[in-house]
Amino acid sequence: MKLSQSREQIADYTLAQIAALYPLGRAPSRREFAGHVRTALDRLEYCFARIAHPNYSDGTQACFDLLNSDQYCQYLYFLANSVHQREGPPTLARKLFCLNKALHGFNCMYDTQLPSVFWIIHAVGTVLGKATYGSHLVVRQNCTVGALGGQYPVLGDRVVLSAGASIIGRCHIGRNVMLGPGCAILNEDIPADTLVTAPPRLKRRPNSPRAFSTHFREG
Repeated sequence: MKLSQSREQIADYTLAQIAALYPLGRAPSRREFAGHVRTALDRLEYCFARIAHPNYSDGTQACFDLLNSDQYCQYLYFLANSVHQREGPPTLARKLFCLNKALHGFNCMYDTQLPSVFWIIHAVGTVLGKATYGSHLVVRQNCTVGALGGQYPVLGDRVVLSAGASIIGRCHIGRNVMLGPGCAILNEDIPADTLVTAPPRLKRRPNSPRAFSTHFREG
């Protein structure tokens, strides 16, 4: 993967941010933290290589720019989740979650399992709860996915959430579904290959494969 800084510099940069904002408790050792960063960057590479945007992949390799805030948001999620999966210090995972929330307004707990391939575009104001997420997910700003009465949504592959869209409660969202800006789905199923638009009322029509090809490369 093409990196704007070395892996060591990326690890040091993130450690410095944690120390500045969340100095309480034991700081992770540089060696321990570097191992988590390697895992996160490997996951990031797999994800970014499939995003159809030149800032994420040049067609031959994935690209990660430390000062691209959307990219850094996804890196911090992968890092926090990797710490959790590798049974690293829970406090470290919590600090990374808090850091992502402070820097990007992105609220997604470290134990929430996002897919291997997803794209967060303008992360601010987005809340992703512990739903079931399909692969090749796109989420724009101010989106919410969450529970109602303990029931979480289930999202299929290739779902696109436009700005301000929400999916709440017992919902099954089929493959290749796109929610337009401001759409609110509450305890409702949306069949595959559907484009949903609003307001003032939800309208449905067939969704083309273009929504997928605009965001991702095949493979």
